Amino acid sequence: MMVGARRVLRGSPGPFCIKTLSWPIIGFLLIGVCGCAHRSGLITSGARHIENVPYFAQEDFQCGPAALATVVNYWYLRERSGKQLPIETIIADIYSSSARGVLGMDLGLYAQKLGFDVAGRAGSVEDIKRNIDIGVPVIILVDYGMLAYQQNHFMIAKGYTIDGVIVNSGRTENQVISAKDLNKIWKKTGFWSLIIRP
Repeated sequence: MMVGARRVLRGSPGPFCIKTLSWPIIGFLLIGVCGCAHRSGLITSGARHIENVPYFAQEDFQCGPAALATVVNYWYLRERSGKQLPIETIIADIYSSSARGVLGMDLGLYAQKLGFDVAGRAGSVEDIKRNIDIGVPVIILVDYGMLAYQQNHFMIAKGYTIDGVIVNSGRTENQVISAKDLNKIWKKTGFWSLIIRP
């Protein structure tokens, strides 16, 4: 979830100790976010990716529900179940307006409630590749923040290139992030990943 102009102090009591940031700091954070090299668009030849992964463009602070809707609906399509889970249903069920998003735990519990097997773990780019090779998209949590400022964001890893990972992220489908840049923003969350399977 993009937490925008909020300050979350690591190690503080409670999960959401929030203070408003000043505009110069917001500008500094935005420059830092733009510093990551990303490419988006068509998947290049030689890339490995999972076919038919749906894309849900996220609205503000809706990256968690968008990620969960992507994976759940991917499995519904793949299994030809005829089911479909609208992102609006997920938002209504688990989105917290006070937190301006969802927790990773919320995603896992919701998927379990739907009957899916869920495994949360510290991942790696190699782990993503192994899952992609067997047709399993991976939800990952990255942190675009700087120093003590968190700017957490859920995205779907759905493919890889020689030197990067293909993700659906925010309002961008098929974004390629270099392994180096991904590890930099993923490391700050302890390489948080969530595997959801039928």
